[in-house]
Amino acid sequence: MTEKEKILKKFGASVKQIRKSKKMTMLDLEVATGISEGSLSKIENGKKNLALTTVVKLAEGLAVSPSKLLHPFD
Repeated sequence: MTEKEKILKKFGASVKQIRKSKKMTMLDLEVATGISEGSLSKIENGKKNLALTTVVKLAEGLAVSPSKLLHPFD
């Protein structure tokens, strides 16, 4: 596994853990962010490299700070 793949998987796991802790479905998060369920699935599974603007949208949709999503990298 490449370093990029490891980073994407770690970030995706963080998004998924926060989403589940808030008892949100992917559909809930899609409605809150405007990001399609398919894209959310790719993000959570570490299959999609995303833009900073998408990180901010995810954070807003999950009602957390962007730094909370990046916490695994501290």
